[in-house]
Amino acid sequence: MTKGQDRVAGGIPATPPRDRAEEGILYYIQRYRLTGGDRLPAERDLAEELGVSRTALRAAIGRLESAHMLERRHGAGTFICPAKPVNIFEDTYSYSDSVRAVGRVPGSRVISARWKAADAALAERTGLAEGAPIFELCRVRLADEHPVSIETSSINGSLCPGIDRFDFGSEELYRVLERAYGIRVEHGIERISISRANGDEADYLGIAKGSPVFFESALEYDAERTLVEYVKTVINPARYRFASLSGRQEVMPKEVLAWLNA
Repeated sequence: MTKGQDRVAGGIPATPPRDRAEEGILYYIQRYRLTGGDRLPAERDLAEELGVSRTALRAAIGRLESAHMLERRHGAGTFICPAKPVNIFEDTYSYSDSVRAVGRVPGSRVISARWKAADAALAERTGLAEGAPIFELCRVRLADEHPVSIETSSINGSLCPGIDRFDFGSEELYRVLERAYGIRVEHGIERISISRANGDEADYLGIAKGSPVFFESALEYDAERTLVEYVKTVINPARYRFASLSGRQEVMPKEVLAWLNA
């Protein structure tokens, strides 16, 4: 036992003050159903209500600020950040649906849209033939007009001739595929790593060059296991997150699902 460390019965270390303060803040947010843009009480009042010191409270706020859950505004107080969309690995992925699920408005800004032939690297990665038609769509994905990610989709062009006629700044890719071509993504394989934003990515996402980002790559298939899309996404972790849900969502307590999307 280190000097000065508190212990409870049975020799188990007591919860550190900062952790108790952090748990208290999160419980306060849940209890009073605070959402993005709401302000927390003044530090003195909140510390008193939670039964923690102001030093522990400030440390907890700092940690939650680093996690992009809280935002301190000079002279105005501490505010709840907007809810982050969440990609649940066990679900069929839809960016727009994940944004709507947390009460925000999805959007896209098209960087480029073009036809090309699959090169050897893409053919090996996707199982398509080299030279196969690919519709490549690169977009900045938005939530309430804020940039969240840069998504580059390589779509199996043999499934959707003429898809370049659609405006993907205003239309959703998966809805176009389903409505115009009868294609519905049913299965996917995803891989996620950590990278750093290059100059162009930083500009599109409104972050500093070299900032940590998620890098996600995925293969998406229809019900017959035909490849629909290979997608690469650079994601600002301050505005998006990932989760895993073991079991079916419909049998999960509503409190668990609310916490997952909080």
